[in-house]
Amino acid sequence: MFPSLSSCSSPFLRCLLLFFLLLNHSSPATAGLLGQICGKTGKYTTNSTYASNLNLLLTSLDSNTSLFGGFSKATIGQIPNRIYGLALCRGDTDASVCRSCLDTAIQDAPNLCPYAKGTIIWYDHCLLHYSNQLFLSTIDTSNEIFMYNIYKITDPSRFDKLLDVLMGRIADWAAYNSTKMFATGEMMNSTNPPFPTIYGLAQCTRDLSRSQCRQCLSGILDPRPSIFEGKRGARVLGGSCNYRYEIYPFYLGASTLRLQSPLETAPPPVTMAPPLITPAGKEGKETNVTDMVLAIAIPLVAAFLLISTICICFWRRKPVVKLPLDGTSLEELASAKSLLLDSSTLRVAAANFPEENKLGEGGFGV
Repeated sequence: MFPSLSSCSSPFLRCLLLFFLLLNHSSPATAGLLGQICGKTGKYTTNSTYASNLNLLLTSLDSNTSLFGGFSKATIGQIPNRIYGLALCRGDTDASVCRSCLDTAIQDAPNLCPYAKGTIIWYDHCLLHYSNQLFLSTIDTSNEIFMYNIYKITDPSRFDKLLDVLMGRIADWAAYNSTKMFATGEMMNSTNPPFPTIYGLAQCTRDLSRSQCRQCLSGILDPRPSIFEGKRGARVLGGSCNYRYEIYPFYLGASTLRLQSPLETAPPPVTMAPPLITPAGKEGKETNVTDMVLAIAIPLVAAFLLISTICICFWRRKPVVKLPLDGTSLEELASAKSLLLDSSTLRVAAANFPEENKLGEGGFGV
């Protein structure tokens, strides 16, 4: 038993005694404790059958969890003293850290929830859950603790969109791809202005099926925007699953998933060089003049050819007077031409050519 502070006359001794009292009061377990929920399904008494079964359960969980990859479950006793329990270590811890965390949880549980038949207790690296009510292989939605960073991010709308993408991918991986039902991830951002990288973690207890795991994670992730809008970091501790996110690395080892921000600023589109415009008065002007000349000349030539063709056709249809081959003069030809009569004139002159005036048959004939 430590002496009271008033019995120590020396100030140095008083400070030294206070230091040892605080050291004795604190422990790694208390330092790593995140929270606990004490069940309301009844109390047990010392030296009762339930108390004996609880000791057997805790011993089994303590020894088996670190041996079987960080998870174990057990059922001890007969109704009405039957007790169900499970222990889960965070997926990135090794066997020694897992065992140390569970040792601490088993020691603290009776003090945190004295004589409670049901207790669930969370530490940073492990979870311990036992109850006289069957909860194994079912999604526990009644035991949840919310924790968050009081500071907000500078661009909450963008942050929440990126976080939704990241945590959705992490939840999918934990549920459908991980044997430990555990996954971590980071959303890298390299935009201008700079935006912080987001780190996330999700895990389920392995008594759940894969579809139950995803359903459990969806159940605690879906309300996140309304509960933790714009918060720099937060976590939800559930009886069957949990998640956490921060803007700094908080888990061990490399991330399971590394994502690049889908909201990165797209690179500027490639701009095609504008067509070269030649100043007026040089090659461009010459090209335009040539085009103009051709546009005028072609229709003119076509019109000329058409008119020429029409004239030639019309000229060919006119009667042609052949020059005599014996050298007849132009005057004689003109005189002869003046003597040419049309048929109507000849008919009048010849009295319409009666039969009796045919050649060789009288009249003008011989």
